[in-house]
Amino acid sequence: MSDAGFLLPSIERADWKTFLLLQLVLDTIPDPIFVKDLDHRLIACNQGFCRLVGQPYEVVIGASDPDFMPKEQADVFWHFDNVVFRTGQPNENEELATSSDGATRTIWTRKFPLRNVGGEVVGLCGIVTDITTMKERLQRAERLEAENREQRAVIEAQTTMLDRMSMPVLQVGPGVLLLPLVGEISDRRAERALQTLLGAIHERRAEIVILDVTGVPTFDTAVAGHVVRAVQAAELLGCPCVLVGIGPEVARTLVELQVDFGRVTTRSTLEDGIAFAMKQRVRRKGPQAGRA
Repeated sequence: MSDAGFLLPSIERADWKTFLLLQLVLDTIPDPIFVKDLDHRLIACNQGFCRLVGQPYEVVIGASDPDFMPKEQADVFWHFDNVVFRTGQPNENEELATSSDGATRTIWTRKFPLRNVGGEVVGLCGIVTDITTMKERLQRAERLEAENREQRAVIEAQTTMLDRMSMPVLQVGPGVLLLPLVGEISDRRAERALQTLLGAIHERRAEIVILDVTGVPTFDTAVAGHVVRAVQAAELLGCPCVLVGIGPEVARTLVELQVDFGRVTTRSTLEDGIAFAMKQRVRRKGPQAGRA
């Protein structure tokens, strides 16, 4: 066999009758295999092809696709036959074939040119693989992936909404904002909270911000890092911060973890934090700030 196809002196049916061993070998292969001449007549096949069309070998030989398949399917088969005949190149294509049980299957057909000793194309050999199950699994996987994408989009939208609801920026006094942090603080939630906080500082012309971490169940180095970054970012906008809600257990943990808040002002309760923020605002603005 060469890369260009099989080399045969001719393609007469009588020649193939002498290849009994080859026929036995072909019949052991479950995938349908067939050989056609230039008139699309079937001159050889294996039992797999006979099962596909639901006819015995004696009926198949000498017949053609329209004798077994719907016309629209036979037209497709002949079209790709002619591609091989015309180009002399192998061809493979996904097609539909109605089998003998009346079921329409999805098949992958590979066709190879048959050449005589002079190198002329005198027919083709085809191998059919039933990919119906594979195609159904692929389509099912694609549907599941599409559904998963939709679900992820819904979850992301719901998560974003919950983040905004669970970490609102509240105004508790003239120029004083409060950001209560509630729940586990992931990198994503921390970034969302920082964006919300900075936007509120700019829009409301805040003068001081209170960060309340009372509702944070786990206060570790990661959470501490997020808080420090929020404080630094707010200070760049000219808005100092007060950190409230650090109890004895959290304080002990931060000492053990060697977390340094540097110049961050802390108060134990929210009430203390609000009172401190109001005094600081008065001190910075003068007596008129207390009457604002």
